[in-house]
Order: sequence, then structure tokens, then C-alpha cells
Amino acid sequence: MKIKLLIGALVILTIFSGAFYYYYTNKHNTQRYNTELDDLVAENGTYEPDNSLDIIKLLLDVQSGREQVRDEFLLKLSENQNVIGYYANTILARSHDIKNKDAIKFYETALKLYPTNDVRFDFASFLERNDKEQEAIDEYLKILPQERALEALTSLEADYKVICEALIDTNSWETLENFTENRMEIDSDMIKYYARALFEQQEYTKAIPILETLYASNADDNEVGWWYGRALELTEQIEEAKEIYSSTGSKGAYRLGLLLEGENATDSALEAFRSSNEAVSLWRAARMKEQRGMVESALEIYIEITEFESSYQDDAAYRAYILSERLGKNTDGLLEILSEHPSWAKRIQEDYSWDDIVEINYEKPEFLEMVELYEENGLENISEIELSIGSNHASVEEKLALGDWYLEKDDIYWSVVWGLRSLTDKPNRHGYQLAHPRPFEEHVKKSSEKYNVEPNLIWAVMREESYYRPDVTSWAGAIGLMQIMPATGQDIASTLDMTIEDSDLKNPEINIEFGTFYIRSMLDMFSEDVDKALAAYNGGPGNVYSWAESTLGTTKEDFPTAITFFETQQYITKVKDSYYVYEWLYGDE
Repeated sequence: MKIKLLIGALVILTIFSGAFYYYYTNKHNTQRYNTELDDLVAENGTYEPDNSLDIIKLLLDVQSGREQVRDEFLLKLSENQNVIGYYANTILARSHDIKNKDAIKFYETALKLYPTNDVRFDFASFLERNDKEQEAIDEYLKILPQERALEALTSLEADYKVICEALIDTNSWETLENFTENRMEIDSDMIKYYARALFEQQEYTKAIPILETLYASNADDNEVGWWYGRALELTEQIEEAKEIYSSTGSKGAYRLGLLLEGENATDSALEAFRSSNEAVSLWRAARMKEQRGMVESALEIYIEITEFESSYQDDAAYRAYILSERLGKNTDGLLEILSEHPSWAKRIQEDYSWDDIVEINYEKPEFLEMVELYEENGLENISEIELSIGSNHASVEEKLALGDWYLEKDDIYWSVVWGLRSLTDKPNRHGYQLAHPRPFEEHVKKSSEKYNVEPNLIWAVMREESYYRPDVTSWAGAIGLMQIMPATGQDIASTLDMTIEDSDLKNPEINIEFGTFYIRSMLDMFSEDVDKALAAYNGGPGNVYSWAESTLGTTKEDFPTAITFFETQQYITKVKDSYYVYEWLYGDE
């Protein structure tokens, strides 16, 4: 018995000693570990850049459950507006979520730094569990069309119309169709959304009977009327479409005008165009009046177009200026609009002012140093998040540094983008240089000399056509830096005694030579008239002949207004704007 008692006592002592040892050593190790953490991060949450790798690796371990740290440590880090701050906030949010504490602040900060659908879904779920249903609905709506968000919204009995509008905002037409198809008997408003989904997916035959029913019950709904008319037009039911368009507001009036103009019913077409308040429709009405010699009346409409912002505003201001000059009328307000574009200013023999341009001094920002550090250490995902956070909060100086950084990586497209973004903050010379680079200089100068085309014009065309991307292909099939159509490329190759595959048009040297050859061909065809050459490059030489021979296009100053393809009108202005920027930046060279 004594032996048994002795053995039992020894066992208890061993267990107690083990527990004490474990407690003591674990406490000692925790204290040491926390002291090491405190050495990494100061009281205010700052840390030395050299420590960032250790900290981010620790945070990744904590997120994956391989390590634990105190909330105090994470709270120090959570104020940082970088990837470390993002991970600290996501960890705090989820840990407080599990503990049923208030995690809202941490979720909101994480999403502000780097919004992801997973974090937003967790946030919405937290709000839902804590009886904040409307806030949860608002967050779920932001991650549509994800199925899990749609299921959660349905479970919360969110307003069907609100869900449909959110799906429309994301162009989620198939999801919208599926969502509304089985709910039309429950909610009659779903019929309209279902019809919209069919229309946007070009299922016109299926949509027409539904739209007809909707229109019959509410002819004042111009939106439904326009879809209905357009569906009829696209299925070649023209007379029916005209009838619907005649009672569907400004948008319908424009489509009606186009159909009537196509039937040579010009009086009725003019009346339809004039009845609209859309810039595109008013522009056509003004041109038709000019063609009939109704110059004063046309001028009134051009001036009307200049009074509100639209893509036609500068074109209308130019035409109004020309007509006002001819009629001896005041042009001051028109000059203000035209002075914003070098190309328009030059057309009216005015100097474009670059007076507000500033020089900005800047250094490479710390976040880009961190991006490179993470990348060098194999943390590509962390690098991408750091870059995204830094970019989203970039100052004008940091935008310029981003432009330089991308340029060093030979990513010309993104260098241009950041140059342009810096210019929206403050007009500055280096921003213009980033937005108007001179890539592939050897090939450009070689082709320039061979075909006698100014290098700056080649770069200006390249900028508008592709933003300097050699491998881009347009929806129409145009390829490469200067967007050569394959058939045109084969014709040029034949002329130059070359044999190429279509894929060769992605080769910068070939593409630049072919594009320059084509510019020279158009310049020769139209007696060195740059406007006509550019219009032909974009819209085809046959159309240029037609526009030049029209009643509006007989003189050089009239030609831009004679162009009937709005894309070509804009193209000329954009290319010439870029050309004049190149001249200003590099003309002295």
C-alpha cells in the first residue's frame, strides 16, 4: 500500500512539475517573443524598412494560424497605410469577428486600403450576424454577381429592384436574366428587368413580345420604348420601330432621324433631330441646316451644343467660330473652349498657351522600395498589394515616380497612364513627357527618313492607335502599334516585295514601317493635307473623297465638319493634339 501511495505521489509531483515547467518556460518564451515584437515596432506603429520582411512574414503566419501575437502588436501596425496595415486590420477584423466583438473599424479600414470580395463578404456576414441587416445588404450588393452574395441578399429579403439595379451596374446580364425569370409572377417589376437582360444579350426575338406588352401598358416609359424600338429596328421591322421611336423622347428622336435620313426623308429627319436635346442629334440637325444654306439657324444649334459638356462640344465650338467669323459675330465664348485643345487653336491660327506648366521635384516613394523588396524575396502577392495601396493613395509626386518606375520596367503603357494621371492633378512638364514618350526610336527614325514622315506624327498616330502596345489587337482585328488591318498589311507587304504572316504585324519594326508607309501614301493622295491623310488612315480614303466633295467640305477649314464618322472627327483632333504636344516637348531637338 505504501509503495502504491509513494508511486501515486511521484506521479502527481511529476505532472505538477511538468505543468509548472511548461507554464514557466511558455511564459518566459512569450515574454521574450513579445519583447522581440516590441523591438520590431515602435509605440506609434512605425518600424524600420529592414524589419518589414520579418513583420509581413509574421503576419502571414498569424493569418494562416501558424503563429499568435498580441492584439496590442497588431493595433500598432493597423494604422499603417500599406500592406502591413492591411494584413494587421484583416487579422484584427477576423479575430474580433470570432470573439463577437466590434470588428467594423478593422473591416472598413482593410477594405479602404485594399478591397477584396472575400474580406467584404466576411464583413457583410459579420454585419448580418450582428443585426445590421441594411448595412449587410449594402456590402453584399458590392460583390454581385457572386452567387454567395446573391444567396445572402435573397435570404435577407433585400428589395429585388435594388438587386437588379446592382446587377445592371456590373453588366451582369445573364445573372439578371436568371434572377428575374423565376420571380416575374411574384413581382411584376421583374418583367422589365427580364426584358432588359434579354435585350442586352441580343436576344431580340425573345425580348420583343415582352417589350410590346410592357410598352402597351405604359407608353410613357421612354426607356422601355427605346429598347422596344431598337429591338424592332435590329430585327428589320423598320416601320414599327419608327412608330415607337416617335414617342420615346430624345433618344428615340435621334434613332427616328437616322431612319428617316436613310430613306431620304430629309425634312422629317431634320425635324426629328432638332426635337432631341442630345448633342449627337443636334449636331446632325445643324449640319443638315448648313447643307441647306440655313447658316444662321445652323449657328444657333452649334452654339446650343457648346453650352453643355459632351464629346461634340469642341467640334461644335469650332464650327460656330468659323460661321461667326464669316457672319461678323462675337467669338469670345467659343475661343475659351477651343483654347483647351492645341489642334483647334492651331486651326484658327491662335497660339496654344502652355503657361500653367510647372516643374515638380520628387523622389522615389518608400512604397515602391517595398514593392521591389517583397518581389525580390518571392512575395509577389504581397508586392502587388503594396503597389495597389500605394497607387490608390498616390500624390502627384508619387504618380510621376510611378510613371518613371514603369518606364524603367519597359512598361510604356502604364508609364503613360501615370503621366496622364499626374496631369489631372497638376499640369507639369514631366507628366507630359511620360504621357508622350518616344519609344522604338530607332525604328521610328528609320521609317521617318525612308518615307519622309515627321517622327512626331508617327508617335502621335502610334499613341492614339495603341498607346504604344505592340501586341494589342482591336475588336475589328487591327494589329499592333499602328493598328494595321491584316488585309492592309498584306497589300503593303506586296508593294514592298515582302512576305509576312499576320502575326508579324506585332513586330514593332514591321508595324512601324507599314504604318509610316500608309501615312505617306495618304499624304501623297491628299496633297500633304494632314487632316485628310489622318481621316483616311482612320476612316478610309474613299470616305475622305466623299466628305471633301460634299457641300460642307470644300475648304480646308470646313473639312472637319464634313466628316460624318464621329470617331474619325475625334481621331484627327486627338492625333493632332498629341502631335503638337510632341512638337512643344521635343521640337528644339
